[in-house]
Parts: sequence; C-alpha cells; structure tokens
Amino acid sequence: MLHAGNAVDGTAKKRYPQLGVATRFKRTIRDSLDIFHIMTAPGIDFDQTRFPVAVNSDLSDKRPDIADVLYGIHRCGHDHESELPKGFELTPHGPRTASVHIWRDGKIQLPASVALGLVAVAVFATENKGEVIPGDYRLSWYQHVFQISGWWGWQDHFREIISVAQFSQVTLDFTESWESWTPL
Repeated sequence: MLHAGNAVDGTAKKRYPQLGVATRFKRTIRDSLDIFHIMTAPGIDFDQTRFPVAVNSDLSDKRPDIADVLYGIHRCGHDHESELPKGFELTPHGPRTASVHIWRDGKIQLPASVALGLVAVAVFATENKGEVIPGDYRLSWYQHVFQISGWWGWQDHFREIISVAQFSQVTLDFTESWESWTPL
C-alpha cells in the first residue's frame, strides 16, 4: 500500500501541482474511479457508496467515499510509517469475492486488491507516459496481461478494453452504521 499510495501521489502531483496533497490525491482517484473499481472490486459501486468511518471528507455531505477512506486511513498511515489504526485492515487475496466490511465501531476492512487498483490508476495515467520500470512487472485483468513497462499512460486504451465488462454493481448499504456516525 505504501508504494501504491506513493505512485498515486506522484501522479496527482503531476496532474494537479497547484493543489494540496489530500485534495490532489483524492481527486486523482476520483478521476480514475472506473479503473480503480475494475481492478479492485468490480461488484462494488464506488461512485455511490459512502463509508461511515472516521475520516475527513471534502464532499458536500461530509460522508466519506473510497478516495477519502484511502487517503485518510491508508495513505496517511502507510506514508508516515505508522501502524494502521486498530481494526482498519486489508484482507488477503484469496478465492473469495473481494468485499468490504464495516464493523460496529466504525472500522473498515478492505480487500488487498485496493493496492492493485491504486497501482493501475498510476500506471495508466496519461501523465506517466514514458516512465521506466523493469520489464517483468505486470497487471492483469481476466485474460489481459499488461506489462507495466509498455502500458504507462495508456489510460484511454485500457478504458476501451474494460468497457466491454458488464458487472452488476452494488452500492454498499451501511444504514445502521450511519445512525451513530458523525462527520469529522
């Protein structure tokens, strides 16, 4: 997560050099939410889902979206070499479907694939065309394999490839958790 977060931050700094760190990081994720979504958890509608966890949100209703959560918990925690707050964790890769859980005390468990989603946001970003990385690193999506060294900046082409995907997306419903949630 540390390196994935740094990759998004480096991309965000190129895209929005005039903005502060948090704003540009979140905006870059939101700009590429379709890419993040397809690589992280295709069944979750990250556009509409809001998370009742204790992080700052710059959205008008102050209800955190995935960009707020990734910045507030994972980017800040990993970047400052701190432990994540107790209860905030990534679940390991496995044969089960990528899912999200929020516990009664407002802690969130995300699939480890969020790191892949963040890497994909950085790799396919047009600002990163021409970046260099050893040739054996790759991302994959079903039968498609993307050698990272050749895919830097090819966001539009990647979007063409994933446009054929038809997933049923669910907006996660945390109705009960909102009752005890207060914005920061």
